[in-house]
Amino acid sequence: MTFTDCNLSFGHWPFARLPKRSLPQLVAHLEQHKIKHGLVSYLETLFVPDPDPANRELLQSCKRLPSLTPVPVLNLSLPNWRESLETYRAKTELKAVKLYPNFHNYSLRSKNCARLTEYLADTNIRLIINVRMLDERHQYHGLKIKGVSVKQLIAYAQRFPDFKFLCTGLFRPEILELADSCPNLCTDLSFADWHDLVHGLLEVMSPDRLFFGSHTPLMVTEANTYKLQASNITTALKTQIASGNAKRFFRL
Repeated sequence: MTFTDCNLSFGHWPFARLPKRSLPQLVAHLEQHKIKHGLVSYLETLFVPDPDPANRELLQSCKRLPSLTPVPVLNLSLPNWRESLETYRAKTELKAVKLYPNFHNYSLRSKNCARLTEYLADTNIRLIINVRMLDERHQYHGLKIKGVSVKQLIAYAQRFPDFKFLCTGLFRPEILELADSCPNLCTDLSFADWHDLVHGLLEVMSPDRLFFGSHTPLMVTEANTYKLQASNITTALKTQIASGNAKRFFRL
């Protein structure tokens, strides 16, 4: 079984001593774990006022690495987010953009979020909403950032019921709470942990809504591949969740 990873990050994380990898080294690391393709965003974009320079650097670097799809990060609290988005579309065949509402301090209820959703729906670009980067219990004491709330996600999903989007970083109880009320919400499995996890989630969600995400480098890559490898489901379902859903959703 091979994987397509919808939740990769690259760059420096200031609150832990993580492996220092170049993008080619990241590709080599992923290949060791049978991850043949990945969607990657730049960690620097979480901490700088304007993510645009880091996004441009990532777009340029990934041109030489066909197994990585760059996912620019938009800060919707900035007035130039749409201009930046147009620039990215001119530079590459853009597959998706990512939002970190909790790091950039805006709500999914904002007017700009509605405008972005309408734009993405018209252009067939996918949206990834990152819910959390770390378990809140393990965060550095000087930077406590809560995950995007279930209440916000429900309001967003129900405001745009025909718009399918992917969340990364949901806990298992959050996935269970969102499953019925947000049929247009998909999720990765990186923060979801439980005995026979995947089989249990499939009792409340259709398999096309579950995506593989390793959350490399903030999580151990192999730990998340093992969730699928050890799951008590058919090989066909494992293949669909490991890679097939992401390939179809992002048109890879």
